[in-house]
Amino acid sequence: MRFAWPLIILIFASQAGAYAQSGRATGYSESRPTRIASRPTAAVAAKTEANQGDDDVVRVPTDLVTIPVRIANRDGKPVANLTKKEFKIFENGVEQEIAYFFDDEQPFTVALILDMSYSSVFKLEDIQLAARIFVSKLREHDRVMVVAFDEKPRVLCEPTNDRRVLRLAIDGAKIGSGTALYDTLDSVVRGKLSTIPGRRAIVLLSDGVDTASVLTNAKSIAQHFAEEDVIVYPIQYDTFGDVQKSRRKDAEIRYDEDDRPYVVQTPPKKGEREQDYKTARKFLEGISGSTGGRVYRVSSTTNLNDAFANIANELRRIYSLGYYPAESRQSGAVYDIKVRVYRPDLTITARNQYAGK
Repeated sequence: MRFAWPLIILIFASQAGAYAQSGRATGYSESRPTRIASRPTAAVAAKTEANQGDDDVVRVPTDLVTIPVRIANRDGKPVANLTKKEFKIFENGVEQEIAYFFDDEQPFTVALILDMSYSSVFKLEDIQLAARIFVSKLREHDRVMVVAFDEKPRVLCEPTNDRRVLRLAIDGAKIGSGTALYDTLDSVVRGKLSTIPGRRAIVLLSDGVDTASVLTNAKSIAQHFAEEDVIVYPIQYDTFGDVQKSRRKDAEIRYDEDDRPYVVQTPPKKGEREQDYKTARKFLEGISGSTGGRVYRVSSTTNLNDAFANIANELRRIYSLGYYPAESRQSGAVYDIKVRVYRPDLTITARNQYAGK
């Protein structure tokens, strides 16, 4: 990509399309495996879930496999008030005892990642306004870190729930050149969020096209997300049309021997090719799907604001389930997870695998 702004945010997806019919027929709904081949995470489940105050802390045992789950009805609205007995968890087809269930609105730490490369289809002021709206819709105890990136990432503020500090950080974002998306995600996931306990998410605003990363690549990043308990919500805009217009505008005009003009374009660079945009879409769908988040595609300031608002709302409505894997599990082996809810016509989005340790 060339100029943009991302946001990150947050955990594994699977939709119950084909399973919706199954749900109507049998009385239950079932999570559907996502189409991502990345190796999902061996529950990094010793995360400390901090509630509204320091005196109210839910501690999760380190060997517990945790599964964040989003439940929606056929209209896409979150479903609240489900009970533990309505859920079932299966590992490789074998039912597991649910050892951990939490349905309260627990605080999140959110990394808001803004793509500040030149290729953005939005003005800087539009991005900053949407980001401020997003922060305003989070709960009082949710914390946000703000990261802007172009050819390198810049942490504009560490995780905080101080809205004044967050506004100042967002307003400090500046447009630059280059797009080191993969390097930025790597630094946030492994360098920042990995040390933070509790629920974590990334909200990424970007077109998803990387042009400047030198430390890592898309495959490595997918593996990192498979190993971390972080939900990713990409907000993706499409800059391909604008890039092609810019290339045509910059093309050289020459004349043949009969003085007839013709256009000479240089071969497209990295970030200008159609294949780069296909790779970007696949990458963002992959990391959101494997973590339980989802991609929001936006083209106007209206649906940009709506995307941020919807993500803030979804983060409030996530159930946490957990089970203890068998002692015979093999290190590095990938185990399939399926979540069922014994209530019909629901869409379940949940982590669908973990890797044994």
